[in-house]
Amino acid sequence: MDAQALWNQQLLLAFHFYFERKEQFEMQADTYPVWVMFAVESGKFRFRIGAESGEASAGDLIYCPPGHTFHREMVSPLGLHYIGFEFAANPQSELKPLLPSVKSHPTDGRRLFSDFAYLRKLHLAVDPRNVQRKQMILNDMWQLTCEDWEDEHLKDKLDHLPNSEDDLMNRAMEWLYRHAYTPFGMNELSGLLGLSPVQFTRRFRKSFHMNPSELVRSLRIRRAAGLLLDTDMTLDQIAGRCGYDNGFYLSLVFAKSMGMRPTKYREMNRV
Repeated sequence: MDAQALWNQQLLLAFHFYFERKEQFEMQADTYPVWVMFAVESGKFRFRIGAESGEASAGDLIYCPPGHTFHREMVSPLGLHYIGFEFAANPQSELKPLLPSVKSHPTDGRRLFSDFAYLRKLHLAVDPRNVQRKQMILNDMWQLTCEDWEDEHLKDKLDHLPNSEDDLMNRAMEWLYRHAYTPFGMNELSGLLGLSPVQFTRRFRKSFHMNPSELVRSLRIRRAAGLLLDTDMTLDQIAGRCGYDNGFYLSLVFAKSMGMRPTKYREMNRV
């Protein structure tokens, strides 16, 4: 997967329709001249696009490239955003092979359903300002998709995680890798493991010679550094993709870890 090529895409909204309760598809198969996204708020349907098939339910995004037949079968009534778009840069034919999957289930469900809520409010709006807002939301959903695909790609690396003789801490290590880029508290993980925060930290450090918070900070700063160099995202956008609340806090953590502010790092290392 060429992560940089995906992250850098800008989506141009062609149309958006919202169905609060769609009980059947008028056509069981269709082909479109533009990219199409089915963003599912509720309900379930089966799909097939090319060689890929499966079920889509709440929180799933299904992407159909132009010229490809989208087969679908209703399972239960859908709350559905039906969105058409184009990519601003790459020719459509060149981008299709870069997609790791036509399906995405973003990890940050809270943010995705917030995007859904804004789209519901705006779905009848046609004035330029609100159309621009819808396009911004669409691009945020695309970034969540890229993050999901990147996390899926990360699963291939989980077999190579550091291992210890403590199976519980090995499970903790994998959990941290999977959730490092979403906001969470260490108390949440220690509770899942049945340990107090102090017990968990001591046991993890004994197994891997680092604190769990140090591991998470390292993973987040590594991702932030990559996004600084590979994309034109703002610091606030990068912070949201790395598990931080805002760009200001990310800047403080980044400077402490890397010895320079993110903006300086971007200036010095971009080619």
